Amino acid sequence: MKIKLVIVMALWGSLGVFSRSIELSSVAMSFYRAMFALPILLFAMKRQKVTLASLWVKQMIPMAVSGVLIGGAWVLFFVGFRLTSVANVTLLYNLCPMYVMLLSPWVLKTKNRWIQWVTILVSFVGMIMIVFQSLHLPDSEGLGLFVATLSGFIYAVIVLINRKYSVDFPGVSVAFVQLVFAGLVLLPLVLFQRESLGSINLVISLILLGVVHTGIAYIWYFDSYKVFNAATIAQVTYLDPLFSIIFAYFIAFEPLSLVQMFGGILILGSSFVGLRLKQV
Repeated sequence: MKIKLVIVMALWGSLGVFSRSIELSSVAMSFYRAMFALPILLFAMKRQKVTLASLWVKQMIPMAVSGVLIGGAWVLFFVGFRLTSVANVTLLYNLCPMYVMLLSPWVLKTKNRWIQWVTILVSFVGMIMIVFQSLHLPDSEGLGLFVATLSGFIYAVIVLINRKYSVDFPGVSVAFVQLVFAGLVLLPLVLFQRESLGSINLVISLILLGVVHTGIAYIWYFDSYKVFNAATIAQVTYLDPLFSIIFAYFIAFEPLSLVQMFGGILILGSSFVGLRLKQV
């Protein structure tokens, strides 16, 4: 089972490089990602005999909000890859655990220890380093950094909503409902853009994005919770940014500056330490 979890991290880590090969707007890409993932999640729900009734009735509003946010986060995530480097997007997006830790005392009524506040500060120092080393680059680079940071923040809000309202429901059913709402909010924009799917290669890429990178990856990720504890899974998830940077370096031939490396170490290192402290 652990190999499946590592494969999931590799799939998610490849999203930056893979999404650049899809000649479609970020809105349309996010929409078709959700649409092609839904049948796979529905199949998993049928196999696991999971129903939506209680989730749909009891938590429809939080799930609708989080689904809309997922649609927005995905769009910003893919826009970021078009405007700046994969490493920049990945590292700034991975500030998400720090945002969760920062907001948890107000949203979830938890308490952070003083050392956890230090890790939050260190992670933001890493973010500032990445931003400042890109100040001499074109304005589009700055916009890419902004949308990547915003995407990570939005995903942190999604995590907090899930922890507050859906922790007692199967992950596959939560993901299904959220992607339904993500698709609904993106549909009008896709219809307005009227982009063509004329190329068979484009359709295949979108199917892979939805079925493999999302549907199957989600199922394997949720299944891992039946075998491993949350702390083990959270530690393995740090392979995601590592895979992303490796793919960007060897496939997209993106250089990685010393400032990026050091900033990334501060972000990922502080997030990892914060996670470990939370488990103590």
